[in-house]
Amino acid sequence: MASSMGRMGLAGSAGADRVPGTRGSCGVRPGRAPGLRALRKEDLELLKEAETYMSAEEHSELRRLLEENQKLRQVVTSSAKHMSPQQLERFTAEYSSLAKQAEQAGVAVEAALKQSQAAQAVSSGGASRGGSSGRFTEAAASGSGSGAFGYSGRSYGASVLVAEPPAAPAPAPSAAAPQANASKSVRANGSPSSPSSSASSGFSAVSGRAYARDMASMSVEIDSSLDEEEVGHRQPHAAAEQAVPASSSSSSSSSPSRFEALLSERRPAGVVNSAQAQLLDAREKKAAAAADDPDHDPAAEAARQAALRASAAAQVAAHDPAAVVGGREHWMIITVPEKPVAGAPMQLYFNRTQSDKLRHRPHIVLQYGFNQWELMPDSGNRIDLLPAQLPRNDKMDFWSCTVQVPEEAFEVNFILHDNAGTYENNNGMDFTYGVEGGITYDIWIDTAAERAVAKELARREAEAQAAEEARLQAIEAMKQQARDFGRHKAEELKANVGRLQEGAVPVLFRGGAPVYRVQPTGPVAGGKLTLSYNRLTGPLGKFPVPEGQSITLLYGFNGWQGSGKAVMNRVPPPGAALSAAEAAQEEDWFEAEVAVPPEAVAMNFVFNYYEHYDNNGSQDYKVKVGLPPDLTLDSWADQVAESLRNREYERRLAEQQAAEEKAMRAEEKKKAAQDLVKAVERRKVRHVLYTVPEVVTAGSEVTVFYNPRDTPLNGRQQMYLMGGWNRWTHKRHFGPIAMHPPVEGGEHWQATLSVPKDAFKMDFVFADVPGGDGTYDNRGGFDYHLPVEGSPVREPPLYVCHIAVEMAPIAKVGGLGDVVTALGRAVKEQGHQVEVVLPRYDFFLHSPLLRDQLKYETEFDWGGTRIYVTTAVVENVRVYFIEPKNGFFATPTVYGRYDDEVRFDFFCKAALEFLLKTGRQPDILHCHDWSTAHVAQSYWTDYHPYGLYKPRVVFTIHNLNYGQKKIGEAAHSCQKFTTVSPTYAFEVGGHPVIGPHGHKFMGIRNGIDPELWSPEDNQFLPQCYDADSVEQGKKAARQALRQRLGLTTWNDKFIVAVVSRLTGQKGVPLIKHAAYRAVERGGQFVLLGSAPDPKVQADFNALAGQMGGQDAAFCFKYDEPLSHLIYAAADVVVVPSMFEPCGLTQMIAMRYGAVPVVRHTGGLRDTVFDVDFDKERAAWELYGSSDWQRDGIDATNGFAFTGTDGGALDYALNRAIDAWYNDRSWFRSLQKRVMEQDWSWNRPAIDYIELYFSALKS
Repeated sequence: MASSMGRMGLAGSAGADRVPGTRGSCGVRPGRAPGLRALRKEDLELLKEAETYMSAEEHSELRRLLEENQKLRQVVTSSAKHMSPQQLERFTAEYSSLAKQAEQAGVAVEAALKQSQAAQAVSSGGASRGGSSGRFTEAAASGSGSGAFGYSGRSYGASVLVAEPPAAPAPAPSAAAPQANASKSVRANGSPSSPSSSASSGFSAVSGRAYARDMASMSVEIDSSLDEEEVGHRQPHAAAEQAVPASSSSSSSSSPSRFEALLSERRPAGVVNSAQAQLLDAREKKAAAAADDPDHDPAAEAARQAALRASAAAQVAAHDPAAVVGGREHWMIITVPEKPVAGAPMQLYFNRTQSDKLRHRPHIVLQYGFNQWELMPDSGNRIDLLPAQLPRNDKMDFWSCTVQVPEEAFEVNFILHDNAGTYENNNGMDFTYGVEGGITYDIWIDTAAERAVAKELARREAEAQAAEEARLQAIEAMKQQARDFGRHKAEELKANVGRLQEGAVPVLFRGGAPVYRVQPTGPVAGGKLTLSYNRLTGPLGKFPVPEGQSITLLYGFNGWQGSGKAVMNRVPPPGAALSAAEAAQEEDWFEAEVAVPPEAVAMNFVFNYYEHYDNNGSQDYKVKVGLPPDLTLDSWADQVAESLRNREYERRLAEQQAAEEKAMRAEEKKKAAQDLVKAVERRKVRHVLYTVPEVVTAGSEVTVFYNPRDTPLNGRQQMYLMGGWNRWTHKRHFGPIAMHPPVEGGEHWQATLSVPKDAFKMDFVFADVPGGDGTYDNRGGFDYHLPVEGSPVREPPLYVCHIAVEMAPIAKVGGLGDVVTALGRAVKEQGHQVEVVLPRYDFFLHSPLLRDQLKYETEFDWGGTRIYVTTAVVENVRVYFIEPKNGFFATPTVYGRYDDEVRFDFFCKAALEFLLKTGRQPDILHCHDWSTAHVAQSYWTDYHPYGLYKPRVVFTIHNLNYGQKKIGEAAHSCQKFTTVSPTYAFEVGGHPVIGPHGHKFMGIRNGIDPELWSPEDNQFLPQCYDADSVEQGKKAARQALRQRLGLTTWNDKFIVAVVSRLTGQKGVPLIKHAAYRAVERGGQFVLLGSAPDPKVQADFNALAGQMGGQDAAFCFKYDEPLSHLIYAAADVVVVPSMFEPCGLTQMIAMRYGAVPVVRHTGGLRDTVFDVDFDKERAAWELYGSSDWQRDGIDATNGFAFTGTDGGALDYALNRAIDAWYNDRSWFRSLQKRVMEQDWSWNRPAIDYIELYFSALKS
């Protein structure tokens, strides 16, 4: 009726007081326990004997396994002290049974060993006794705790025996998985095998190492590395099976280890190796057979389970606590029923006096879950225990609670604590009880994908339902707002009728001549009126209006609300309607009809002809509008309220629909760009890797094709594919799979496998061995990753925290601020969590973006001062602001104080202190440039050992010219570091602060924000445009820019622009040269920017005085609205930098259809491809095409030069100007092409996310 402490298990992440963990491929795995004793005498003798027939590697492995068994003995001895006699008896019986089976297995192994050696000696003429490497090769297989995300060189934590590769298939690229060739066997090195090798294969399948692993399997896997081992063996070929001596056939079976079934119940979650996969397949077949078995009665099974549940519920309801506890007063845990039943309640009794940790705690909480903590109750997994109705003494003080066990449970997991940090968790292993009448562990693993799919679908359905409810609530709110608007406006009109009609007349005379007339003379609301205008009585009579031309009537109602315009056509004078005096006047009449809205009480209007207006001497004209017949003022106001309500609701609804359509189009455009990025990446690696089908789909099969020619595996005779899913976190892994050799004339090896239904990412590497020592192609440590489409499961988000001193637009000095904002947004849009930590500068108090939204977050003492933290959302990214009261950041600028280095080092540690004190554990700390380089070293020395344990550090160099010492320290301490373009990475890769750490250094180009720099939706442009209307849009922008800067509009000349800081880096002499050359060639030149150096600024002031006028304009300031107009108006934008880590100017220019002319350096080379000599490189980089002529792709987008003098610049700039003069249509097509290219953060964000995952496994 009751049970003692349940089976000790390692599963569960809720336990406390564990041995400190080490980072593994799927999370944190328990580290080795300290203080291991020396081996026993018997174990030492076994080791000594094993030296005669084991290799050095096998002998070392056996020693490790024996040490693990010694560790088990220590744990058992320690646990036995806390066991009741009944517990100890049950555990001893179970362990003794396992030991007996191991002994029997050892006898069988020894017999197989002798017979295999005898057979080998006969066939090989006395071959050496230690030759156990036959057709099976030691391999390493990655488990869930391998110490690295996926495969990385030799860093594997488990061993497995893998059979020889299958024979090559018939030449069919999409063939299914091949069948083994039973008539011919091939060694692992590719050479034909002899009969003797077949004999030795039988021995290998039951080698001493395999026996040692089976023996170690009894250790209840105290060390997590055993959880990763593949204990079973692959099926040998038929020829090998026939060569195994009959007497050893039972022990050399290719089925999994006899202990694997027992171990499957004990394995932590997430570990499913190849042997278990074989077991699962066998169980599936068994289940299918059971379904066809006429003796199998599902109804009887259901009835049995129902009876179990009813019995368990009755026991819980009717049991006598005193009877349950009787004789067990010294037990710590008792359950009713003794073995929990799935789908029924369970009463748990906890004896507080038997717990050293919770003995004197007044509050006891049960924290529980099921199925190795993977299954959690919907209502929460914490229950307060209450004192049981039992006497208390020095041996017993029972507390109790009731838990409902779900039907899909195979075990119960729990710990107890006081909700204040003190835990009773079974010595770090959690309490684990098996469940009766539920599912099995194997079924739980088998249905993992279905559960994940169902959970994700339920989440999506809930999201859709919540979104629909939110939409309906928004509509109701919109209706209410429209009602309030209509009622308010009607009341306002009702109260102001007299004021609005003041001065209104139906006919106006000026100098005795009529200016306008209204028919009818008393227009009413909701009707129509005809307005006649005599232009000769006002300003429009001072010049002629030719026949056939019209005048425009601009009008509004009730003080210019609801404004509109109407065309007034010339009509004959009213004639008979005029008096004699009026008829004598010279007249020229125009007329228009206007519909009067129901809410109108007065009409306001003026007359317009091109840039000329008649507005009654700036007083405007006004006509009184009367109420409709038979309506009082009150009834009219009620009708107006309803009319305004309808119109306001329709307006709001139309605005919302337009916004939704705009967002949908933007999302579709973004997705198309992201799909193109993925397609380009697939095309780029196609010579090495491709799949059939090209897009991997969840729940289907995929064939992987691999060409090792350009990889570390070039020339190898055998290839193995091994991998997993979902960034190596999926329960199932695959491989090592022996790949089929290339078909005749081909170069690609191939292997076919099935994709789980819940896979969103396919992860894999290639090797020339099935494991262990060998050569691996793991894509330079990044592993190969392919996205899987069609999965309902989303990738778990990364938590990325940027620590920086700049962020656009609130604290922007250079490109660093743009990157922090844009990269953060882009990564967040990919589904990850992104936060930024910034200093709180004093100038933030005057920021319109922050003034009203800064909110208090926390405060703490550190560094000898009080630190306050506030927060706000900037550009859709959560930002935390560090404000120390020592005045370090009470500054009007970001940089410029004498103690910048001290201030920023303080900020770096204060940011880490904030993360530590608030319990945040980001996956990635991303620091930038010298200003926050100190984060990397400080984290590892001062914070990682003291609670901020999870993050890995990524560092980005934006400009190597500043703070090289600190950059070097960060490069040493971080896991990965980058710079802002591949070419700049190449240029600085040999620098002394970078070279020693080049193995973790790479370049990822920056991007631009296509929403911020958008000619399609831009308030700063006179006319918005896209790639299809680029010619018209840029023409309007040129006209507006010339008017604003005072440039001549004659002949619509081409415009050359420079938008840049005027520093030596930006090529000051070449900027001056570009100004002279543009004007000399008949164009116009515009410069926007200023120089921090007064001498340089003085030179440009002189240049402006010399050249400024109708063809050149110089604006020495930062003016972002003007920069948008310049980019839109410019035909050519010149970027002649001496060095350029990345550069944003050229990408912004292309976004607006301006053709870049650049010096090929750094990021300028990575983004601008010369129209004459970069066609091949452009096609490859932008579209993944290896033959631009074959594919008909011209992706070039500008003009480039490499020198540093004026002649080099002329080479590029003159070609651009010549194209504008000589082939205007081609030049316009080039402008359209550059607009269509994607220079956003779509591609860089994907690269950074891969870098983050790579850093996690470093």
